[in-house]
Amino acid sequence: MTVQLSQPDFQRLIRIVQNLPDFANMRDRRRLVAGALQGVAQADIILARLDLDGAPMGVSVEVVRFLSQFGRVAYNQEALAVFLNYIQPYAGDEDKDFIVELFQNYPLDIPVSPSRGINNWKGMDSTADIKEKIIGENTLRDIYILNLALEASKAVVRIATPEGLGTGFMITSDLLMTNNHVIQSQKVAEKSNFSFNYQLDLNGKECPTQSVAALAGGAFYTNKELDYTVVTLKDVPDFGKPLTFKSKLMRRDDRVAIIQHPGGHLKKISIQNNFVAYADNQVLQYTTSTEPGSSGSPIFDDNFQVVGIHHSGGMLLEPNTQRRHLRNAGTSAIALLNDLHKNALETQTHLSR
Repeated sequence: MTVQLSQPDFQRLIRIVQNLPDFANMRDRRRLVAGALQGVAQADIILARLDLDGAPMGVSVEVVRFLSQFGRVAYNQEALAVFLNYIQPYAGDEDKDFIVELFQNYPLDIPVSPSRGINNWKGMDSTADIKEKIIGENTLRDIYILNLALEASKAVVRIATPEGLGTGFMITSDLLMTNNHVIQSQKVAEKSNFSFNYQLDLNGKECPTQSVAALAGGAFYTNKELDYTVVTLKDVPDFGKPLTFKSKLMRRDDRVAIIQHPGGHLKKISIQNNFVAYADNQVLQYTTSTEPGSSGSPIFDDNFQVVGIHHSGGMLLEPNTQRRHLRNAGTSAIALLNDLHKNALETQTHLSR
């Protein structure tokens, strides 16, 4: 499937792309496109076919036209949609709104099977024809996603504070992120306990855990409005790689997953029937199972990159409406990274994104 943009929309998108800060030269353009396609199986094919050499105007035409015609790179996303999600945070306010309108006006991220239900099946197919088709939503995934989930889980940590329990996750080799309402201050952090590997092994038995403390006088930053805290841990055990942030504008019906310590208990993953219900540059609302103790958990996209941090649930008011829905909610990675860049630059420069 390809995306046929109207001429005015095509021209405006070209102007947005050519004016991106990272579009001035071939090296930066390649880094920009590669960043947008990180985790996409066809990334090498696209980069090999794209001609990124030349004046910004001509190359922007090439990029937009090529990605519009390439088709899907995932079960529910066009190549152009992946690229737009990536550049949207770096555009001006009016251009951000225009990109949002593109998703509303074009089939950029409509799933292959538009309905999750199967009660509206219509057609003249025989039983033999039907039995191997996608029924409802396409739930097929590449098996490597299980490996991504397992690797990501190593960076998720159980937190016990004097006030209660929560979850956190490692964003560098020694920096942990959790909610502000879990750890409000350096004083609380230094009285808390951080447990790695609190989970079951392949035989259903508890793994050996490693518990550490916060580094006294270490780097610390918190933001009550966005409900997140970054704290330095000491004597951190080997947990693999820190989690990677994705500055990505999520869309309604995008899949998300949460790895957490619900109720402060053994580590679990919520990965089934989880969909974004509302998203903007700060707020994420989604239908994902959590419990008290899950606060501070990372919200993952399909590639297990962090697109937000979970903080609450209940009958939540959807932004810009007067309607309440039973949902969970978190802060978008876009808002987290922007705030860190403005107020905690030293921390932000060490992040994987």
